[in-house]
Amino acid sequence: MVLSKGTKAALWMGMIIFSLFIFMLVFRAFIYAGMYIEPGAPYGVSDIIELLLGSVFSVLIAISVFLAGALLVKGSVQSKKSGIFLIVFCGVLFVAYTPLHNIMARLGG
Repeated sequence: MVLSKGTKAALWMGMIIFSLFIFMLVFRAFIYAGMYIEPGAPYGVSDIIELLLGSVFSVLIAISVFLAGALLVKGSVQSKKSGIFLIVFCGVLFVAYTPLHNIMARLGG
């Protein structure tokens, strides 16, 4: 089966977002607690890193939704199916992040 350009783009965006999603959860569970926080400071370097990762995640979700919208409007049938899958996949990751983040925070200590 030959994949269209739109399908390849959707797969790449899905893989990039999923990789970042996994990294964010691993960071929260295993790295966040071990980073230094100055005594009396309201936040530390780990909080800033987590904010930046969350911002990148949100931007990639937005880019993916725009890509999926473009595929739905101008893509082939295969690309339209990939666009729908990408929207659903991004929605699932976006909704699942908060509960999984809380679980990882408890796991990390």
